[in-house]
Amino acid sequence: MQLPRALGLRDLVLLGVAAILNLSLVPPGAGHGRLSLLLWTLAFLVFFLPEAIAVLAFAKRYPGEGGIYLWTERQFGARHGFVSGWCYWTNNLFYVPMQLVYIAGAAAYVSHGSAERLVDDRVFIFSIAFGWLVLITLLNVRGLAAGKWLQNAGALGAVGTVALLLIAAGYALSSGTAVSQPVAANVGWGTLSSFSVMCFAFIGIELASTMGDEIRSPDRNIPRAVIWTGAATLVAYLAATAAVQMLVPSDEIGAIEGVMQAVRSGAGRAGVEWLVAPIAILMALSIGGTASAWFAGSARIPFVAGLERALPPGLGRVHPRWHSPYVALLFSGILSAAFLALSFAGSTVAEAYQVLLKAGLVIQLVPFIYLFAGLTRLEGAGRTARVAGVVGAAASALGIVSAFIPTADVTNVWIFELKMVVGSLAPIAIGLWLYARPTRAARGRS
Repeated sequence: MQLPRALGLRDLVLLGVAAILNLSLVPPGAGHGRLSLLLWTLAFLVFFLPEAIAVLAFAKRYPGEGGIYLWTERQFGARHGFVSGWCYWTNNLFYVPMQLVYIAGAAAYVSHGSAERLVDDRVFIFSIAFGWLVLITLLNVRGLAAGKWLQNAGALGAVGTVALLLIAAGYALSSGTAVSQPVAANVGWGTLSSFSVMCFAFIGIELASTMGDEIRSPDRNIPRAVIWTGAATLVAYLAATAAVQMLVPSDEIGAIEGVMQAVRSGAGRAGVEWLVAPIAILMALSIGGTASAWFAGSARIPFVAGLERALPPGLGRVHPRWHSPYVALLFSGILSAAFLALSFAGSTVAEAYQVLLKAGLVIQLVPFIYLFAGLTRLEGAGRTARVAGVVGAAASALGIVSAFIPTADVTNVWIFELKMVVGSLAPIAIGLWLYARPTRAARGRS
């Protein structure tokens, strides 16, 4: 059944902003003083630009549903294509729950005085996160025509959050309560880990290509969307980081509540506490849109794999009324709920967040190693494209290694490293086992 072409240029730009502009990733890198702004710019140059070059080259050469899964398959063969697509999808079993945890952390600040207690309340955090997961699953089962509105609202919520952050920072400056940041702070191995998160923050421009058959005029709209999205997200990350740094000292920025912590602290000193609740609501909406964008886009991977019978063919079913890949979406929702529950086992909220973030980062960067390696060998690619492939691959490899560096939120390094190893390798091993099953079955029938 043909999937409807529901995405135009505006939808692509808003989808890209919703997927990339993830304000929950600002606090982990904001604690390094003014150096943070340079690191954001460097991450844009060594990761986003090579990624954009690769996406434009592959989307033109291999249009269609599947995106990075399809491109890797064409360049390296079916097995590598499956591994790439599997990692791209399973990463979101970590990434989407991580976003949902952050939504709950932002929601806690709507209640003002109870924020500190609620941010560390595992029952509250899990309940809010699970509720959002159910919402985005049901909306996307209704199809992109319905699901895209949550993603679009998320993009607008992110832009609104940045605008209100700048207003709060402006009040702090005018009242003389703005924090003066050092040129560099907290420099060490953790800086490398923060840089890897910043590179991770720019992932997402390729997401629309997973829905290639659902885009109107993709040859014209995808390149234009890449340019607008790249410019908007770089400016927004720099502006949000600068605003947070004007509101909170570097060594006091928390990983989960960092943005809202900055708002409440700075707004309280400047006498504009009324900004806290609106920013908390917009922040939750923006992260909700990010989670929905990644949930919807990544679910197209098992959908296409089901159509090609690399995974059970039931995953390739399309809803007879809403024309959505509803089995793949429901399957993704169930697994995300399971990973959300498991992440809280034996961990504080902060540690659960770090494990979800870093394990997801490792798995997500595996497809980009394939993407950039494929760019270096893409037929007809020029010298610029090949250099971009080398630079992007190096940045991705560095990100994978540095993800294993524990942060200050980690109280037990050995448990953190064990969860990282299991969380990174187990999904890949399961994917290879599932891929091998049809091959073994075929040999048994021969």
